[in-house]
Amino acid sequence: MNKISKHPIVIFSVLLCYILLQSIWWLNNTWNLYKEVYHGAELERKFWMLIGEGSVFIVLLLFGFFITYRAFKKEIAVSNQQRNFLMAITHELKTPIASIKLLWQTIASRKLEPEQVKDLSNKGVENADRLNQMVENILLATKIEEQLFILQKEKISFKKIIADTLQRNQNGFLKNHKFSFSHSTSDDFTLLGDEMGLSSIVINLLENAAKYSDQGSEICISLENKNSSIVLTISDEGEGIPNEEKENIFRKFYRVGNENTRKNKGTGLGLFIVKNLVELHNGSIDVHDNSPKGAIFTIQFPIQ
Repeated sequence: MNKISKHPIVIFSVLLCYILLQSIWWLNNTWNLYKEVYHGAELERKFWMLIGEGSVFIVLLLFGFFITYRAFKKEIAVSNQQRNFLMAITHELKTPIASIKLLWQTIASRKLEPEQVKDLSNKGVENADRLNQMVENILLATKIEEQLFILQKEKISFKKIIADTLQRNQNGFLKNHKFSFSHSTSDDFTLLGDEMGLSSIVINLLENAAKYSDQGSEICISLENKNSSIVLTISDEGEGIPNEEKENIFRKFYRVGNENTRKNKGTGLGLFIVKNLVELHNGSIDVHDNSPKGAIFTIQFPIQ
């Protein structure tokens, strides 16, 4: 929480202390007045009346402070998340844009062999795809949050969606990783779901695994039928997720670590999108530790 964010809470705390002191002063003055006017049983009755009224007032005051403080904290957290998102998205946009510009400047300013032009063009397409995926995630997250995303349900081969995603990205974000896809060859793993939504689930989980894993490490994808459900498991050998962070990683904009020191790229939208799309398909998602290191994401979709 930065210094500017603390100012409203500090001011409100000072105001609360002032009101409490004023209340105590008022109770004391009122009690002294009662002692001059009332005696005996009547004074005792006034005493307990004063205690009751003062206690109710102080309890309500403290309860109001608690509610207001919690609202302040929530607003500050949202503000910090948005600030972190803007920092992350600015970096995420600058990198591919600068890369595309450099590639085209190289093609325009030098005499290159056809193979070199083709290689540079492919790299430009990869960066354009990265930008496109980022924009799609932002739009999709907005639609999900505003409850504007509507599933276009149809019978889909989930196995084909995963295989196509792996093929499309083997020279992209997966090119520096080993990956394997295990599944039953006799089963098509047909789901009643939204093709774009299911593709987004797979690509965001794979990007997350690649992003937080060292180059050359393995990403394992498996698909199986289990207990009347289609179960997708994606495991990596990366940094892993601390236990205290596991409940937070599916929140919008949330990213593990400090935005100013974090090395890994990202916007904090991928896992938010994954969890919401899984739930829209009546599925569930869990995350637990891989051995000896890394994380395992497990998704279950009921067979309909």
